[in-house]
Amino acid sequence: MLKGWRVPCLSLILMGSMDWLTTIVGIAYFGAVESNPFLAEITRTSLPAFTVIKLSTTVIVGLLFYNAEKMLLKSQDKSSRVFQFTRLTLRSAYLIATLLLLTAVVNNLIVVASASM
Repeated sequence: MLKGWRVPCLSLILMGSMDWLTTIVGIAYFGAVESNPFLAEITRTSLPAFTVIKLSTTVIVGLLFYNAEKMLLKSQDKSSRVFQFTRLTLRSAYLIATLLLLTAVVNNLIVVASASM
């Protein structure tokens, strides 16, 4: 039953990794600047530290979503309103996180494409 949930978690990790990669390429080769104020200073001082923080966070968030779904599916009463609401909330949060990362990747690609012209 959990096999279906691996794909969304892996796609979330993939999108986070793509965000990292496009950010690194933009900064290293095109003079782009990180727009996240929490990470901007780190990218100016240490790209390896940025890499560790960004990729670790990405994997941890993906695993948290996976484990949350795994724990939820252990529930005895899957037909209850609480179960259905919790599952909908979890899936909505996953979708929002994925869309935000997709937006970041598209933005990064636009910045890189604009800078390379």
